[in-house]
Amino acid sequence: MKPDTKRPPIYTVWEEICGWTFDRTNDIPKGQRFTFGQRIDGITLDVLQLIIRAIHTHEKAAMLDEINLKLEELRVLWRLVQKRGWINLRQLDFVHGKLDEAGRMVGGWIKQQKGA
Repeated sequence: MKPDTKRPPIYTVWEEICGWTFDRTNDIPKGQRFTFGQRIDGITLDVLQLIIRAIHTHEKAAMLDEINLKLEELRVLWRLVQKRGWINLRQLDFVHGKLDEAGRMVGGWIKQQKGA
């Protein structure tokens, strides 16, 4: 399947983050999977939904601000998961790098909207 060229690059990056996230949260111990795993999965899917909505609307500003807030929530949750030993530092660095990349893309999108 060829990538959809109509979607902005953040969509492709976020699809990668989704796959990585769901693989990792599945490994969180069963007793904490609801607290941490479902919360992280839910926020990750919320970001995907916001990206899709932002693609298809003219009123992007509020959605892009919400994406930025959710990215910060994910950074905090992933740090907590790492501190409990459920992912290692290399994995934390990877996900934080991807979240930072997505944040830069959202920032660029916000600047583009302000200039439009």
